[in-house]
Amino acid sequence: MNRIERKEIVVEAAKLFEEEVLDTAPDIPREELCSMVDDFIYYQTDDLSKDEAHAVVKETCVLHKR
Repeated sequence: MNRIERKEIVVEAAKLFEEEVLDTAPDIPREELCSMVDDFIYYQTDDLSKDEAHAVVKETCVLHKR
């Protein structure tokens, strides 16, 4: 995956990353998946705080979603 250069596309990038992980590991525990999405968007987006990353995860990777 490439760096996320604009905050405006973070939600879409998080959803795409989540789908890619689920394609390769469909039985991954939800908590682990959400943690991976959180880390991915935090470390791949410039000027994104941990709180902002957590907010995106709540929006895109809700723990009870499955």
